[in-house]
Amino acid sequence: MVDSALLARIRIEPLDRKKHDRAAFTCGASSLDNYLKNTAARQQHEDMTRVRVGCLDDSKDVICFHAMNAHALDISSLDEDFRKRFPRYDAIPSIYISMIGVHSDYQGAGIGSHMMGDAMRQATRAADAIGARFLVLDALNEKAVKLYRRLGFQALVSNPERMIISFETIRLASKKATN
Repeated sequence: MVDSALLARIRIEPLDRKKHDRAAFTCGASSLDNYLKNTAARQQHEDMTRVRVGCLDDSKDVICFHAMNAHALDISSLDEDFRKRFPRYDAIPSIYISMIGVHSDYQGAGIGSHMMGDAMRQATRAADAIGARFLVLDALNEKAVKLYRRLGFQALVSNPERMIISFETIRLASKKATN
């Protein structure tokens, strides 16, 4: 159930290792927890990714985050119908959501969709500036697959955990939402 009052209190901003407290973050997936606590700040500093975190009100405690980076989607991973639409490229420019997580105390309140909306807005701005065809992610579990499908992502036949959505689709959905 979406908790609009809670969502309105979330401040989303770039990760700052000196400002944001990541120590208590736990979402139920150790790979996500470890990434945020131990790897995210370093990868961001090295320009390998960009991480955005959500905190409540004036708190420094991270309750949600997402990480994104540039990506090249292997053309051979696309279904034949998709491949026919593109010139004979080896890869399609894309943006990859490498991680997204919500603290276990706040799951089920709509924060995952809220963070995905932020990720889509950030990625669309980048795609508009440099050119990218797809937003790509790998679903962690079936619950995540359901959320991503609801948001318009499609699974690749060659790899059902890998899901994509075109920026054209994101822009159309955004336009409909603002009208």
